[in-house]
Amino acid sequence: TRSTETRKQPVECLLKVIVLLSAVLRTSEVESRATRASLTELLSPQMGKDIVWFLRRWAKTYLLLDEKLYEQISMPLSTAFGADTEGAQWIVGYLLEKVINNLSVWSSETALTNDTVELLVTLVEKRERANIVVQCESWWNLAKQFASRSPPLHLLSSSVQRSLMKALVLGGFANMDSDTKQQYWAEVLHPLQQRFLNLINQENFAQISQEEAVKQEIVATLEALCGIAEATQIDNVASLFSFLMDFLSSCIGLMEVYSNTPQTINLIIEVFVEVAHKQICYLGEVSEAAELYEACLTLLQVYSKNNQGRKRSDATAEEDQYQDLLLIMELLTNLLSKEFIDFSDNDEVFRNQEQGAPASNRTVSAADVVLYGVNIVLPLMSQDLLKFPSLCNQYYKLITFICEIFPEKIPQLPEDLFKSLMFSLELGMTSMSSEISQLCLEALSPLAEQCAKNQEKDSPLFIATRHFLKLVFDMLVLQKHNTEMTVAAGEALYTLVCLHQAEYSGLVETLLSSQRDAIIHQRLADAFSKLTDSSTPPTMDRKQKLAFLKSLEEFVANVGGLLCMK
Repeated sequence: TRSTETRKQPVECLLKVIVLLSAVLRTSEVESRATRASLTELLSPQMGKDIVWFLRRWAKTYLLLDEKLYEQISMPLSTAFGADTEGAQWIVGYLLEKVINNLSVWSSETALTNDTVELLVTLVEKRERANIVVQCESWWNLAKQFASRSPPLHLLSSSVQRSLMKALVLGGFANMDSDTKQQYWAEVLHPLQQRFLNLINQENFAQISQEEAVKQEIVATLEALCGIAEATQIDNVASLFSFLMDFLSSCIGLMEVYSNTPQTINLIIEVFVEVAHKQICYLGEVSEAAELYEACLTLLQVYSKNNQGRKRSDATAEEDQYQDLLLIMELLTNLLSKEFIDFSDNDEVFRNQEQGAPASNRTVSAADVVLYGVNIVLPLMSQDLLKFPSLCNQYYKLITFICEIFPEKIPQLPEDLFKSLMFSLELGMTSMSSEISQLCLEALSPLAEQCAKNQEKDSPLFIATRHFLKLVFDMLVLQKHNTEMTVAAGEALYTLVCLHQAEYSGLVETLLSSQRDAIIHQRLADAFSKLTDSSTPPTMDRKQKLAFLKSLEEFVANVGGLLCMK
């Protein structure tokens, strides 16, 4: 009986899902009929938002689900909304009509249209659903209307237009014959490219660039490019990368034209951020990635030239600079992610394009771009700007990544930038949140290891790590700290101790000599003896390091609290 009841429960739950869907669809139909009868003023946008909120989540979970992924599946659900069913075809068509109706009727309701276009993205992000969507005539009409900037779609907010372009691009990779696919791209992407090139290639573009209609066209194009980048998947990256790279050099040219328009500059940088974020992990290091690195480096050079010596004294200056720096650091961090996540060797998406191509002579690397970007970011970072939480987090995430991936580049920084970086690490360790402090601690270990490799005891980095040894020592032994940081602090301390063994012994002796209580003195001496056995000096050995970290947990628990209470 218990087994029978157990089997009944999932079936009953799924039946309730279908019943709930039916209720929502009836409510949705009432809303749709009211809009067709011009009774929109009697409707609540919140109700419309709730309807598409539910429909999106239902479609993502239950519509045309992959039955091969489940050992058991509900027959009612499979029969109603499974592959090759009339129910699935009907509801995909219905949801598409719902999206089109909402975008037309509620174009001024940003929250509602945002949820609506996310429902559209859900319908096309999975190939099985997209195959049905592209068979609907209304989908093609929507694509043509959006590509031609026809009302009311051109009135939608920037975020909605971006997501709508993402959906249209995803739909273009559904199963279509080659002629149909070529026609689709000609109607979706070609107008975007042609309109943009016709505009910027006008002889008087510099004169008309500040006209409102021209600026709106440029902004709409940049938003569309972000949407195209967001649509990147492993099976479409080759096509989209080629299409987007044709735009990036033109976008760099716009940096000069709109150098006094911060919002446009931010959006141009954001295009590069999205391309790097979505595509860098798929790009081959020799050709495609180098091409993107070169474009990003040129972008940063133009930005640096345009902002060199510029004084921003108006009320919005700090906000503008905040946005600029945040986007640049996101771009640099995305480029660095190539070192952690790289799928370029595991697929052949670019193989056909590379065959027969001449060898690239480019020498620009991720390190070149990132270090050039650091030269821009470090002088501009102030303690006031670090009060912006998102900017602060991105800044410390970036410098930690740099220290982890390119520790050999840190000693090569110009003296003033090197000092700024070291000051930032100290500030983050001593005056920021525990999350920021942990990032700074994680940056210290690779820097100390780099010093150990070079054995240059008079270098600025070697001297700086000696100072950090005392900071980390005090944090672990004398100060209260978040226990979650113990591992990061312990790893940093161990590498610093390996590098500065005499200085570490001096810190221990100074601490012991300051203890007037003989019992506490002996407890501390015994604890330090267990922590770092003097008979086996610490080295950059993994087993020794793990043993040290294990002993450190006991040390902090038994000694750290005692000293903190004094």
